[in-house]
Amino acid sequence: MKGILIMFFRKNKKERKEKERISNVAFGDLVYIDCWQGHSISSLFGEEENIDLYVYVDEEEKNIEEYQEKAYLKYIQSRKEIEEAVRNVIIKEFELSEDFDFRSRFEVNSIIVTVNGSCGISIVDYTYNIGHTNCRFVIETEPEYEFADSEQYYLETK
Repeated sequence: MKGILIMFFRKNKKERKEKERISNVAFGDLVYIDCWQGHSISSLFGEEENIDLYVYVDEEEKNIEEYQEKAYLKYIQSRKEIEEAVRNVIIKEFELSEDFDFRSRFEVNSIIVTVNGSCGISIVDYTYNIGHTNCRFVIETEPEYEFADSEQYYLETK
């Protein structure tokens, strides 16, 4: 009796479109997924850690503007002072004690740079829920601009 050899051949999957990638002088390596995304750093609530970076641009042209780079570089250069101001705003806004353990309640989520060049720090507050998600708020580092998202509220550092 002869053996039967059965072979299965897979059809090639449709090729996935490569994600667009760039390296920017101010923002570093970025990938485009609805906006330019990369990594930044924060030591807002203790040790320095990597966080997400979102740079919003015109969806068709996808160009990062010089004023966006300047806003982010200004944030990076003043990060320690901004982080101190942010902690003070949170203490005042949520009526917390000076020695409050921020990490027990909050997490730095990302840095957001908007199309118009404003820069903000997105923070998750685990004690509040909106729908099925925890409350996220943005503290603007340049309060003359406004971020738009129904699940966020805003505090100013100035």
